[in-house]
Amino acid sequence: MKKLLFSLAVVGAMFTSCGDDDSNNNTVPATGDLQGTITSDMTLNAETVYSLRGPVYVENGATLTIPAGTRIEGYAEADATAVAFLAVKAGGRIMAQGTASNPIVMTSSKAAPAPGDWGGLVICGNAITNLGTNVQAEVTGLTYGGTNPADNSGVLSYIRLEYAGALINPDAEFNGFTFYAVGSGTTVNNLLAYQGSDDGFEWFGGSVGATNLLSIGNQDDSFDWTEGWNGTVSNMYANQAGALAFSSDSRGIEADNNSGNPVLAPISNPTLSNISLIGRNNSAVTSEAGMMLRRGTYATISNAYIADFNGASGSYGINFNGAESQAYFTQNPVTNVNFVNVGTATNVEAAYTAGTSTGAGNSAATPSWASWTGL
Repeated sequence: MKKLLFSLAVVGAMFTSCGDDDSNNNTVPATGDLQGTITSDMTLNAETVYSLRGPVYVENGATLTIPAGTRIEGYAEADATAVAFLAVKAGGRIMAQGTASNPIVMTSSKAAPAPGDWGGLVICGNAITNLGTNVQAEVTGLTYGGTNPADNSGVLSYIRLEYAGALINPDAEFNGFTFYAVGSGTTVNNLLAYQGSDDGFEWFGGSVGATNLLSIGNQDDSFDWTEGWNGTVSNMYANQAGALAFSSDSRGIEADNNSGNPVLAPISNPTLSNISLIGRNNSAVTSEAGMMLRRGTYATISNAYIADFNGASGSYGINFNGAESQAYFTQNPVTNVNFVNVGTATNVEAAYTAGTSTGAGNSAATPSWASWTGL
């Protein structure tokens, strides 16, 4: 979600509207340019470098297949007329299956890329959100939300997504990976969100799960959820220390049920395990937390390593915020938490149990399962 950023480097932003493009693009382009709406099945060629020329949509009923090793660049040059992003509409699918030795790369077109150069990847599904059905997305304005928790939006595997997070308007910007009511039938594993200008990953409702997620150098929250998300994720690694800018309230995890009604059902209740969250260790971050669990969210969380959230007086390892979340976690504590160099461990001592967890597998260091990223 959009935050006020304190720049540590000059980072350009592109202001534009993100309306749906009515043009169709159903033939794999020889030039590598992708634009408009894909209305029937399309398979890209791994030997071609593709350029997203503004918004690109995968329509309901269509499948976009992206082979291992494909490179896709969000066009971000001075003559760009719209923010580039890739969005899968509800009922559409993306089959993006990289491998450890040959990952898919989604990045900026610039020779010297910067956070916010392009939008990112947006998936809309027909799973359940506590805002109901046919909800309008903050990002892209597309609709999401249905009644099928097992909805299948395809496969995302071994993808390195870089320099996303372009500004939509003064109150909203893209994330790296955004999941709107994506269902549990979708396969998600081994994803890297790198040097984005907002969140690395954000879930709006849905039940999609994942394994092996990395959020590195993103300027706001590393992982963010709301609207009743209830997926299961194992192995989450976030390191904010290398970000080129930061928000005053950046968090490793920022978690809500619903910002307007904390008891709105279904309540956010993911199951998360093996988590490493590394902060900025910077006094200018005035309201940070390794985890901010608030606005009625529930969760089952185990094996967390939380380090270097040690900014100003508002810094916490875990901040249990609001009566509903505080009551839940007091009865269902976060277990096996290892705090290292945090300002204050927590504001509700009964809501966690201390331990010696190595988090995602290697404490603060990049875990071995992430070797495919080259970081």
